[in-house]
Amino acid sequence: MDDQLMTERLVDAQDIKITARGVQVYYGEKHALKDVDVDILTNTVTAFIGPSGCGKSTFLRCLNRMNDTVSIARVEGDIRIDGEDIYDSRVDPVQLRAKVGMVFQKPNPFPKSIYDNVAYGPKIHGLARTKADLDTIVEESLRKAALWNEVKDRLKESGTGLSGGQQQRLCIARAIATGPEVLLMDEPCSALDPIATAQVEELIDELRAKFSVVIVTHSMQQAARVSQQTAFFHLGNLVEYGNTSKIFTNPDDPRTESYITGRIG
Repeated sequence: MDDQLMTERLVDAQDIKITARGVQVYYGEKHALKDVDVDILTNTVTAFIGPSGCGKSTFLRCLNRMNDTVSIARVEGDIRIDGEDIYDSRVDPVQLRAKVGMVFQKPNPFPKSIYDNVAYGPKIHGLARTKADLDTIVEESLRKAALWNEVKDRLKESGTGLSGGQQQRLCIARAIATGPEVLLMDEPCSALDPIATAQVEELIDELRAKFSVVIVTHSMQQAARVSQQTAFFHLGNLVEYGNTSKIFTNPDDPRTESYITGRIG
């Protein structure tokens, strides 16, 4: 199958999880994101790369309406998940964030037990009818986050007592405990050592079987290792988006090539 046919097959409508059209973001007078059009695929890791301040995290935060929490932020355009307009006034942002989980740059476990960190979301969203249901969700989420075997005998201990890499995997378990369909990760390894980074990268690869994963990363090597699709942002514009191997070996736009070869950044 040649590349053209493969691309057409990949972007078959049923493979698309998120569509964004004409997305603009303003912070007060600053035009931070300009006219972004993109289709994010199902069960795929999509990496957002680009220099600091280029708009990649701003766009990520549009996908679960986290920019709503910034008083001077204004988002325009159309963003749909499974065809549903997530900025429709009838959409509850809290329910949306149960469907679109998020993991932040710095591990931020709650000052609660390991068990309660993972159980928090299912409790507030009413996803468990009984304690046994909750126990099952906690165990399954910790297993999916490759953490169960390390913490199963310490569930009552504080989540803040774990190592940095374990804390980040706990935050991933917490994010997936509400049964999301999309998992957003904003530089999830930037505060971790190389061994913990490798563990989280391996986990990201496993998670795409069940979730559409979108990761912002400052590391091009990481994007090349973990993603199948890559979007390159520069100065608030989405410059280029496509198959990761093509973006890294044969980009269409000279700005992409300049960034990947280290001439801009």
